[in-house]
Amino acid sequence: MKIKISLRGSLVKIFDGERERIVHVPDKCSAGQALRIAGIDWQQIDNFGFVAINSKRAMIYDTLRDGDELKAYPKISGG
Repeated sequence: MKIKISLRGSLVKIFDGERERIVHVPDKCSAGQALRIAGIDWQQIDNFGFVAINSKRAMIYDTLRDGDELKAYPKISGG
């Protein structure tokens, strides 16, 4: 199946400045698996924050469907 992975904030550097990519993943793929397939080892990224599927906050183990958009966001800090 085909999904779109979009990176936000400081994570954009992972795709060499690209904000999004279309990625082919197996059926019943989780968000975390899809990120790994795209070359993103999210567990090793210190400022990795959370993911959203189709603009709704999701868990890293949630399952994707064909055509979904997976967005990855960095940790947010402020004062």
